[in-house]
Amino acid sequence: MGRSLVVMLSLQLVFQLGLSGQLQASPDYDLAPVLYSASKDDNTITRIQAAMDAQTFNLSGSSSAEVLRSLLDELGISVSSQVLVFSKTSLQRKMITPTNPRAIYFNSDFYVGYVPGGMIEIVACDDPKGMMFYSFDVNAEPEKRRFLRSQECMSCHANKNTMNVPGLLVRSVFTEQDGQPLLSWGSLLTTPGSPVEDRWGGWYVTGRQGQTRHMGNQWVSNKDAGRDGYEATTGQNVTDLNVFFDTNKHLADTSDILALMIMEHQIHAHNTLSAAKVSYLRSAYLNKAIHHGKYDVSSPSAQKMIVATADSILKMLLFADEVELPEDGIDGSDLYRDSFIGQGLSHDGHSLRDLRLERRLFKYRCSFMIHSKSFEQLPEEIKTCVLEKLHAIVTGEDDMPGFPSLSSREKERIHGILSHTHAAYQRVVSR
Repeated sequence: MGRSLVVMLSLQLVFQLGLSGQLQASPDYDLAPVLYSASKDDNTITRIQAAMDAQTFNLSGSSSAEVLRSLLDELGISVSSQVLVFSKTSLQRKMITPTNPRAIYFNSDFYVGYVPGGMIEIVACDDPKGMMFYSFDVNAEPEKRRFLRSQECMSCHANKNTMNVPGLLVRSVFTEQDGQPLLSWGSLLTTPGSPVEDRWGGWYVTGRQGQTRHMGNQWVSNKDAGRDGYEATTGQNVTDLNVFFDTNKHLADTSDILALMIMEHQIHAHNTLSAAKVSYLRSAYLNKAIHHGKYDVSSPSAQKMIVATADSILKMLLFADEVELPEDGIDGSDLYRDSFIGQGLSHDGHSLRDLRLERRLFKYRCSFMIHSKSFEQLPEEIKTCVLEKLHAIVTGEDDMPGFPSLSSREKERIHGILSHTHAAYQRVVSR
């Protein structure tokens, strides 16, 4: 065994040994070179806090709702993105009930959660170290309000459900009338591949999905029947949430079905990108330790890892695992749809945010998340490999094994959009 490897393994043991002397396994994201928990955060939220400390900026508003709206405006998040969860499945679970649901607002780089009467929670996805979690006590005196980074969230937000990195997850649960989840019945992790029939237990859902049933807008009425006896019957194709609670305490009166499905895709994208980044950085770091500080990206082992990582990202971008939409399609809020589409980078009248809503969500099967900060911050080797393979797919006549089959028109449009809106893709094309 070479001296460099001995030193590297010794350092590993030092970092992983607790005070008791017992070996404690640290997750990859907390080991070098990422060191997520010990790192200094650097993102939009830290810059807002710095401006508040310097008294050059402050969130306006006298009420919690006004401050929340001010924050959403600062982050470029539309109020129409609001989705509502009434199951007691988050940090502020004691305050969450079917009559006081938790609201979540989002765009491609940020998520903001708020329970009326409670704190504001923020996840920033534009930090080079990964997704950062914050709380903001909107009920404190204005001069004492601060964005505080939270590690408490990691118990639920850094495990196999989030691809073993700090991330996000959506769960569908069987919920009692007070919002308490029946954990003994289990829960369903919601991903883009989840059938609509298994989604949104513990969530409110507005919009239409035709004859297909989902688990939203309802509670377990007969616990004695057990999970096998549960059947989603009510709460379908709901357009007015006031039948369930007073919506005036929230910024919008919707929990839009389209927003829910786009958020679920986004979360899958953010987790995939973050996991890929951590895995690559960790592998490169260990290889450097073994090979005297050098990492040969052209070596067979490095190339194999880069290609495998790029393929996992590419499958996400091309919606490889997306479930087919209900036969009647979905129909959500015009306000959210227009807001979402309006944020897209377009070419010749076409954008990766163009919607289809029948059989699949999007008109063009290349995710708008390719324009996100999380994609931009991927290691160059991974990002370049993804874009080279994507370019080969959308400019080639034949399908690439393992990836969805795109029509020639779809390929042409995707290539045209990216060629005019994505700088890194443009560099790949120009080589």
